[in-house]
Amino acid sequence: MKILYDHQIFTAQQYGGISRYFFELIKRFEGVEKSCEVATLFSDNAYYNKEVNPKVKPFFLDKNFRGKGRIVKQVNEKISNYKITKGDFDVFHPTYYDDYFLKRIKGKPFVVTFYDMIHEKFSSQFDILKSDTTIFDNKRRLLEHSSKIIAISETTKNDIVELFDVDKSKIDVVYLGNSLENFNIGNRRFVEDDYILFVGNRGTYKNFDFFVSAVADLLIKNDLKLICAGGGDFSIQEQTLLKSLNLENYVVFKKIINDDVLSNYYTHALFFVFPSLYEGFGIPVLEAFACGCPALLSNGGSLPEVGGDAAVYFDPTDIESLKRTTNELINNQSLRHKLKEKGSVRLNEFSWDKTFQETFEVYKTVI
Repeated sequence: MKILYDHQIFTAQQYGGISRYFFELIKRFEGVEKSCEVATLFSDNAYYNKEVNPKVKPFFLDKNFRGKGRIVKQVNEKISNYKITKGDFDVFHPTYYDDYFLKRIKGKPFVVTFYDMIHEKFSSQFDILKSDTTIFDNKRRLLEHSSKIIAISETTKNDIVELFDVDKSKIDVVYLGNSLENFNIGNRRFVEDDYILFVGNRGTYKNFDFFVSAVADLLIKNDLKLICAGGGDFSIQEQTLLKSLNLENYVVFKKIINDDVLSNYYTHALFFVFPSLYEGFGIPVLEAFACGCPALLSNGGSLPEVGGDAAVYFDPTDIESLKRTTNELINNQSLRHKLKEKGSVRLNEFSWDKTFQETFEVYKTVI
């Protein structure tokens, strides 16, 4: 059986959970009778790149200029279209929601993964989501024409059914894994101060502004840092907010250079916080568990589904709920220790090997 993956996520992302997901699938085809092909030429992605596939080329990796993304997309989409039209595959699996391929698929089966319904649920709250007017129609067409749908959580499956009225039998839930569990991170600390850890993007539904405003007094009172790992430099608006809260010396941005560094941030944190209004899965939860980091999670979307009894939860719209749980974790060492133990046990429910095997079972149902 041969699986064809397209270019979309490797064109769009340098880092990110979705490109990590497809990379973990792709690398598990090595050394087995099954095979796959990724229809892309240029990739600056941190996971799928020339080190993994020598035929893949970086595109001015360290330079940004006007039109760079458009050029890469045009070239990679042309290659994907050629491979799809050629038809030398058994199952096609697009890596995001662009439906450009529908006219070329010619009756071949394709499986599409749905990650969340955040655009649909929160477009009325955030202009940046509202402005993306194509994604809803693309999702609808993909749901209609796909041979099978993979949802990365029961929460996402239920949202698909509710919002698009899709037959439940067409949707299989396949959980994700994490990539940090086997890292030897050593004892060296990259951050010497005691700190709470926030990982990844901070905008819109990620709820960073609400969180940092809620815990500002706690950070100052307990002389704690908030380390923001990844997600880009603080915006002008964020800098203004931090200054107004007297947090310029308490909230610090750190780059994620590689998985070793990320593992170190998790391992030495007092605890990890995920204040998102909603998540379709939440890979950072598993990363925290893998590194022995206690987790303080929003109860939005799939996070309780993933975290189970191994985390403390709060209402991401309730400032008192957030302050109370944050304060409890800061001051309760025994609770943090229990969460570490429970997180280690909970992690056994998830792995990329399991994701791969269950995904391949989905592929087999459509040929």
